[in-house]
Amino acid sequence: MEQAGGVADQWRGEVEATLLATPAAAAWPHLASFCSIHRYVPGVDTCERVAGEDGRPGCVRYLTTYGATGEVALWAREELLELDDTARRIQYSMLDNNMGFGRYVATLRLLEIDGDGEEGACKISWAYDCEPVRGMNEEGIVGFVTNCVKSIANKIEEAVRAASPSGV
Repeated sequence: MEQAGGVADQWRGEVEATLLATPAAAAWPHLASFCSIHRYVPGVDTCERVAGEDGRPGCVRYLTTYGATGEVALWAREELLELDDTARRIQYSMLDNNMGFGRYVATLRLLEIDGDGEEGACKISWAYDCEPVRGMNEEGIVGFVTNCVKSIANKIEEAVRAASPSGV
């Protein structure tokens, strides 16, 4: 959708990453842990709960990234809108930040993959709906979300592999 002058007023998209060696049931507890995102996304140094109960709608997390001298360089406050264990879906919105985001809502889903001979595989789908981000073009947000979802998938696979009795 565009406004006069050709400026888009909405960015919407969806990216995916596949976890070839991880069943959805094993991956879901990692994705569903709203206040543990710093374990899965590079560049997020801390994530702490500042309101509500983790895993319950209304929970608010505060994310930070530190600069070279140790000061907080980037930060965001995000609110959990939905966490559905049955559908393996989590939705959150950005409440405030210093990164140029206005309205931003993300929906992450964990989907089983069947029929391709990839037993135990799943994929993460990350859909976003936001206003244009100051200082970023739409390709930039696609790249950002793609990097995040790929990192989450890789880190979840590492964590599941490390927790398995054989370590494989």
